[in-house]
Amino acid sequence: MLIELSKLEDRGKIDYVYPQSELDLEDERVSLADDVTANVSVRRKAAQIEVEGTVQTIARVECDRCIKPVNLPVNSEFSLEYLSKGAYEASQVAELTEQEMDVSVFEGDTIDLDEIVREQILLFVPARTLCIENCKGICSSCGADLNAGECGCVTTEVDPRWAALKNLKISE
Repeated sequence: MLIELSKLEDRGKIDYVYPQSELDLEDERVSLADDVTANVSVRRKAAQIEVEGTVQTIARVECDRCIKPVNLPVNSEFSLEYLSKGAYEASQVAELTEQEMDVSVFEGDTIDLDEIVREQILLFVPARTLCIENCKGICSSCGADLNAGECGCVTTEVDPRWAALKNLKISE
């Protein structure tokens, strides 16, 4: 969904529900388990656009140890500033200030709301996800879920990093 700035007065509000299949997150490890609700407020100040809002949904990721699906409730609040490309280039100086680092640049007469919503969902998902805090993962030999119980595989393999210590003898 595009925010058309030419049709926007000084202030506007957009409430939109993305059906689960409509928004492509472009990330193979994250999918949507529910529709996405976006409530966005847009303010225009000359060449500057302020976008604030919330994104709510349920993201589905795999546990990093046992690959079970994990549903993560997403409730993200955001505040973004945009400058038109012309205004940004005119304000460029040799060094960027800390405030300018948070400003995005748009070109043309539209801002892509889909991109904002996608970004907020992906930023909310942690880099590592576990189904339970002490997830045991899966057996490296047979692939059994170790959270359900021991698999019965015989584990006589020694980690090659520790193999040299096997022959170490301690003398008293």
